[in-house]
Amino acid sequence: MKMSFRIFSSLGIIVLITALLTIPQAGFAQRMSHPNYNGGGRPSAPPQNFSRPAPAVNRPAPAPNRPAEQPRQVENRATISGGSNINHDYNQHNYNRNTAAYRAPVPVQRNVTVQHNVTVHENVNVYHNHYQPVHAYAYHPYHPYYWGHNWHPLGYFAASLATDAFLLTIANRQYYYDEGVYYQPSAGGYSVVPAPVGATVSSLPPGYETTMVGNDYYYYYGGAFYIDTGNGYQVVQAPYGAVVTQIPDGAVQQDINGQTYLVYNNTYYQPVSQNGTDAYEVVQVN
Repeated sequence: MKMSFRIFSSLGIIVLITALLTIPQAGFAQRMSHPNYNGGGRPSAPPQNFSRPAPAVNRPAPAPNRPAEQPRQVENRATISGGSNINHDYNQHNYNRNTAAYRAPVPVQRNVTVQHNVTVHENVNVYHNHYQPVHAYAYHPYHPYYWGHNWHPLGYFAASLATDAFLLTIANRQYYYDEGVYYQPSAGGYSVVPAPVGATVSSLPPGYETTMVGNDYYYYYGGAFYIDTGNGYQVVQAPYGAVVTQIPDGAVQQDINGQTYLVYNNTYYQPVSQNGTDAYEVVQVN
């Protein structure tokens, strides 16, 4: 029994010594593996940074990267000259002035209408200067003339007009034309007025006369003279030397130097005889 006790005691001492030798080595290994181990018995304190931060300087933040600005697209707007386009290069500030200066041609009809404002027979008439009548004075009684039941003398009032009466605008004034007669609105109806110089109609009613002055042909109806423009018949001033056979109702007789003239719409007519027929010649009276 004593022998067994000694053996167990020896084994226990050996195990105890072995355990004591093993524990320090494990602790040492753990210290060696610690990141802050500096070889001493205590862990080293973390290093301290004694450098001071640089003083802050207020500097503008750098501009963010932006895409390059593209030239703006100019919207094409209609102008006045017809919608010409103006291209602007906003990067170079170089304007296409040649294009901007372009203007569409103005139609002649907007400003000057030959039929309304200027005719050779209105303003320049070779027969107006120092005119001498072609035919000798030959008095005969005045008989007012009517061109059918659709024709009416100056001053005649109509409560209504035919639906196919043609509307004209001459010198910013409105007229209605129907069967050789010109009307203007008046007191709830329409009054007959002299044919406005410059008015152009597509045709003349039956019964018009043709007269020639120099090399020019004139057409006469209802106290008005016309020329053929190729696009219709245009009212002109009465040309000196024109001879017609009828004078409308409304003419006034006027005695000048012992001779009797007819005055109709500010035009003087001298009684004459042409080929044995009573007629009237447009004359100049000073």
